[in-house]
Amino acid sequence: MNDAWVTTLAITLVVNAVIGFAYPVYRLSRGGPMGDVTGRAILGILLLAIAGFLSGDNDWPRWAALVYGAFFAAIVMPIWILAVLIPMRPTAIDYAYTTAYWLTLLLIALAALLA
Repeated sequence: MNDAWVTTLAITLVVNAVIGFAYPVYRLSRGGPMGDVTGRAILGILLLAIAGFLSGDNDWPRWAALVYGAFFAAIVMPIWILAVLIPMRPTAIDYAYTTAYWLTLLLIALAALLA
């Protein structure tokens, strides 16, 4: 495995987990649903676990990260944009989160393939 890409993958998973949790907490403070915060907390724990398991000699964390990155970038985020982002009259923070989250998903998928 390529250590530079494994490190990139681990860091990007952590960043994705942090912004993926912080944004629903921000939305909760503006009247958003608690279910988003809970779901993102669970997803964040799973992503941090995958990042931690990357230090081992197993390939499965790379494949789990690839599936996550590809699925969320290709399926979940487009649906979220159409169903949640557009109807809520987004602000600059919403656009910044969406862009950062989508970029981390793409980098996760790329790093998982190249690691």
